[in-house]
Amino acid sequence: MKPINNDNASCNPISSNCVIWQGADIPCINLCKGDTVSDVVFKLATELCAVLDQIDVTTLDLSCFNLTGCEPKDLQAFLQLLIDKICALEGCCNQTPSTARTGCPDCTVNIAPCFYYQDAFGNQITTMQLTDYVTAIGNRVCDILNQIDIINQTLVNYNIRITALENAPAPTFTIPTVTPNCVLPSVPTEVQIVVDELEKQYCELVGSTGQPTDIYSAILQECPGLATSPVLGPGGGTMGSIPGWASPVFNLADSINNMWLTICDMRAAIVNIQNNCCPSGCDGVALNLSAVFEAPNTLRIYITGSIATGFNNCNVLGTLFTISDTLGGSFTYYIDVPTNLNNPGGVVIDLSTTPVNTSSNLTIQGNVCLCNPTTNAECCNYLSYLLINEASCPVLTLSPSIGTIGYSFTVVSGTATYTVQLYDNAGTTLIAQNVTAATGPTIVSGSFTSLSSSTPYKVRVLVTVGSSTTTCPFTPATTLPGPCLPPTSVSAVIAVI
Repeated sequence: MKPINNDNASCNPISSNCVIWQGADIPCINLCKGDTVSDVVFKLATELCAVLDQIDVTTLDLSCFNLTGCEPKDLQAFLQLLIDKICALEGCCNQTPSTARTGCPDCTVNIAPCFYYQDAFGNQITTMQLTDYVTAIGNRVCDILNQIDIINQTLVNYNIRITALENAPAPTFTIPTVTPNCVLPSVPTEVQIVVDELEKQYCELVGSTGQPTDIYSAILQECPGLATSPVLGPGGGTMGSIPGWASPVFNLADSINNMWLTICDMRAAIVNIQNNCCPSGCDGVALNLSAVFEAPNTLRIYITGSIATGFNNCNVLGTLFTISDTLGGSFTYYIDVPTNLNNPGGVVIDLSTTPVNTSSNLTIQGNVCLCNPTTNAECCNYLSYLLINEASCPVLTLSPSIGTIGYSFTVVSGTATYTVQLYDNAGTTLIAQNVTAATGPTIVSGSFTSLSSSTPYKVRVLVTVGSSTTTCPFTPATTLPGPCLPPTSVSAVIAVI
């Protein structure tokens, strides 16, 4: 195309690409200060063409108007046509009231759901006057056209941005480097190489040490009560009193710390044994006897101490122990002493089918005989233990009131004499006692009266079977406070105001 000013000799032929726009930014056409005049003219022309396309009435379908003449060719003629039609529908302009049309367009019609609305009372309105409906449709069409303009402008803007992104060169990224201290040589190294090596060495470490849960499980294998156990080596005290002992143990370092202290203590004990060891023959035999009673009829015997190497039972059946009560009943039982020495579970004996009265105190006796076939040495140890049977103590229930403490307990079985004693709060002064002989099953009850109110006392039971008496522990009780006394002197003063 030939420029229209090509023959204008008086113009300075400067390219419009060399002249820039110095005005303000115009966002609606994406025009920025500094754009060339070529861009400005192009964008303005583009917007103008778009507007002309939008107001081109020749593309509209006007068949619904039933026009008998020519259709409007421009926007002005189209708007005038709309005005004429609306005026005709409204019965205005050149029409007179006598010639105004009745019925539609002055009528009510159903409207599309998208035009529904609510009146001031919250009722949904689904009908409108035809003229109002047409006006609402026109306004809605204008809104849609405005929205289309905005969408078109946005699409143009997006197109420019997308084109810029597509034409932009691909970004480049330089992998950062770090200088490791131990996993690799201390030189700048790419991060992913250091991370790969770190993961490899971490997996190797976990494979060697185990998972954290495995380490915690191993820490929990520490001997129960180790901190309060006596020191084996010279010096005495408990393991927890050794300088540097960690208690409680929180981690592997604490556990290893205590482990080494324990090993050192064991080494000191072994050295002491080596230096002072070892008694031979019968000097190497030292035994102790103890027992506990577990209701209702179970006796558990413990034999502790040491036996020199090479010694065994003189009798293949073991040592015969005699268990006797205070009423003359007794029972004998063989125990293999070397086999059950220092057995934490002890030797369990069921007394339910024996003549032994399990409600009394028990005496356990045995003459232990051990021999060494190699040296023909024979050692005898007489063991005896008196078991005070607190299992016979009844469960005491106390019921204190203002000046009285009532008591009751159940005798399950057996025959015994029960002495219920009342002491002061210190448990040193006997105030009163009640004696009752009972054979179970039965309930023994009674009370202590004439006591002070709001005063603490202690009550206990003595259980006597034959010549053996078991003293049961104290149970505290406090009498209730007395009632408030009425006033003895009351005076009233009435003030006159």
